Amino acid sequence: MIPFFHLLFMLVAAPDIVAFPTFVIENASPLLENASEHTRVAVITVAVSPHISLIGDPVIINANPVVHPFVLSRRSTHQWELFTTRVPKLDFETVALYSLIIYAKDNQGATASQAISIQIADVNEPPAFSGPLAQADQATEIYITEDTAPGTVIYRAAAKDPEGAVLECFLFPEGSGFTIDSLGTISTAAVFDFESETRSFSLVIKVVDPGGLFTAGNLKIFLINVNNKDPVLTCSLFNIENAILSVTSINSTLHNKINIILDEEIPIGKTVGVCQATDEDNLGDLTFELDPWNIYFAVDKGHGTVVTAARLDVERAGFARVQSFSIKACDSDQRCATIAVIADIHGINDNSPFCDRYLIRYTGKEVIANDTVVAKLLCHDLDDPPDTIHYAPSSGPVGSGQLFKQVPNAENFIQVAKELDYENPEMIAAGHVFEMMISVFDDLYLSHTVTVTIIVEIAPANDFSPVFKAAHYSFSVPETSGAFYKVGKVTAIDEDHPPNCVMYKITSGDIQVIQRFWIHPLSGMIELTTQPDYETVKQYNLTVEGVDCDRFHPRTAMTMVTVDVEDENDEAPVCTPSFYKAVIFDNVVAGTNINGFELNCHDRDSQDFEMRFEMVSGNENHHFGFDPTRGSNTPQLIVKNPFNFESGAELQQWYHLVVHIIDDNLKHSRATNPRTGTAIIDIYVTRVNTSPPPTTSSEQRKGLTIVYTAINTYTSSDWYIPFIFTLMAVFFAGLVSWVCFLLWRYGNMMGCCQKVAKEFSKPKPTGMKYIAGDRNQKEKIVIGNRNKKQGVLTSLGMCMNITAEQVQESGRRSPLATRRSPW
Repeated sequence: MIPFFHLLFMLVAAPDIVAFPTFVIENASPLLENASEHTRVAVITVAVSPHISLIGDPVIINANPVVHPFVLSRRSTHQWELFTTRVPKLDFETVALYSLIIYAKDNQGATASQAISIQIADVNEPPAFSGPLAQADQATEIYITEDTAPGTVIYRAAAKDPEGAVLECFLFPEGSGFTIDSLGTISTAAVFDFESETRSFSLVIKVVDPGGLFTAGNLKIFLINVNNKDPVLTCSLFNIENAILSVTSINSTLHNKINIILDEEIPIGKTVGVCQATDEDNLGDLTFELDPWNIYFAVDKGHGTVVTAARLDVERAGFARVQSFSIKACDSDQRCATIAVIADIHGINDNSPFCDRYLIRYTGKEVIANDTVVAKLLCHDLDDPPDTIHYAPSSGPVGSGQLFKQVPNAENFIQVAKELDYENPEMIAAGHVFEMMISVFDDLYLSHTVTVTIIVEIAPANDFSPVFKAAHYSFSVPETSGAFYKVGKVTAIDEDHPPNCVMYKITSGDIQVIQRFWIHPLSGMIELTTQPDYETVKQYNLTVEGVDCDRFHPRTAMTMVTVDVEDENDEAPVCTPSFYKAVIFDNVVAGTNINGFELNCHDRDSQDFEMRFEMVSGNENHHFGFDPTRGSNTPQLIVKNPFNFESGAELQQWYHLVVHIIDDNLKHSRATNPRTGTAIIDIYVTRVNTSPPPTTSSEQRKGLTIVYTAINTYTSSDWYIPFIFTLMAVFFAGLVSWVCFLLWRYGNMMGCCQKVAKEFSKPKPTGMKYIAGDRNQKEKIVIGNRNKKQGVLTSLGMCMNITAEQVQESGRRSPLATRRSPW
């Protein structure tokens, strides 16, 4: 047993001053390091003189170490207890002795302190893990691959005994495939397989000190699946021989090589094998491939179906009858299973015979002797090995009792069975031409049969050459003639049989790159292939050759053909520039040449003076024109009418002029088919505020034509103009009607007016008296005359309103007639 240590205490206050507080500490036992929280360490009593009291509770000052797990708690008025706290934890191995100073102060200002030493007693404690195993409520997880070799260190358990004693380590359960040494090192002791049933292990690590105290930790070990096994490949491959199918199966774990037989010409995409693969690791999909790659076969990458990828043709040059390839099934890490395949390609009768010539002509002169070979059929078979070729007549005078026969033991030779004479009536009746057909085959199937046609002709001797009817032909053709235009016909005569059998062709004279002429080989009609151009070539001198129908020794004849091209107006004028832009000011005067611009026009088939110029669109208000408008190929662009933007009548500033150049300005005739060229001129008019420059007379302006033109324009949008014209027409018609009515009235009123005039023409006494010396006399006379005139006019006006019914009685007096003058 560890001996008890007494607490040491020392009185700090001076012994001769009894007024200071006095400490009394009671505790004779050391403090165990595993003491629990709130364990009483000592009882401290502080004595003071009567009528003196402490200020507050004593406090702990100047502790060593500074951080300590002790606290004072009041027990009574002058007594306190020293207890332990939770933090920091008591540990003998860390701090074996604590030194505390207790300090107290009374109300008189006297102070006292007492040192206390607390001895920590050592206690045997269980060991403890450090690291992840220190968490007792959790298991530490470790992951290892399944292919980890035995003896591989996978973990080290870190444990420590507080007293520093040597520890022992144990691992449970035993025989789990893992071991642990005295240092806590865990190693593998067996070979693991992820594909087996056990894929994880739960272990308990126990660490024991010499006193028998221990601690335990939980360890969880998981196996990681790795790709350490090759796939297993199983294939079912097809044998196709003479169209008969059989299946052969093979497994990569038992055999890795197989031979199959395939017919040639099996369809592309035909399945020749089906493969399946498995992988115990099961770490992903398996893929199939051919290694080495083969042009004639392919395998589906995901499903393993083997198909033909190209035509199998043993007769093709360079084709290998034995094809080899390997079918591989691989995982993502390229661990593969392989089956080698050797395919023997079997030849079949898949090719029809073919011949060097399928049409054989034989022509004999006058007489063909008996047994003359007229045809030799050279036919072949590409099959490997070649098949036997047979020849059989299918039509025509060949065979037993016919004009022609096959040579015995050489069926591909055709010979004459009896003499053939051109003059023989039988030959004449047959037309001197005999046609026969020979079937060539290597199988009974019609698809393997070809036909050779043999034509035998008996021809007379070619004694005469063709002769043209004319040694020289002349034709003319209009320049505007197109293709298929018939230029003329040439004819040659041949006295040989058949008569006048002549073939025509143009041998020279068509000198251009593109041939302009074509002659019908049988009729001799010369035609155009494309339109001629007078400006390029005016005359062609063609050489025409006539060849008779003798294929072996033909005779020929030549003739010359002159073709004159007639000039026509087929070219439109071309001007430079064809597009022009200009900017002018609105104060430019009439007659000014715009920026010195002029068109430069030419026509390949017209004279320069045969052109005229028209502005067909864009020339609003006729501001622009050409000088001159005809008879020249270089007209100048001038301003014909000035611009007037200030009045508001001018709104347009951009003019897009379309100019037509027409080649119909002829002096002595009229153009029948004029051609038109086009030029585009864009003019922008910029407004200026300056007044236009003063004009000069035409005499001072040399070489300049001044054109004054008054233009009255009308726009269809001005609706009020026809409306005003209509109103004026209606008014004029009403006015004419009114005048006619007045004339009619005038005729009825003439009588009345004459009578009224007679009444007023009679003398009547005046009512005016003249008084001598009266100043107003003159004035009265004037007034009287005015009144008289007014009365006459009034009477005339009223007379105009009298109708014929009011003046029927001639004896009655009008009321106007009885009216007296005031005079």
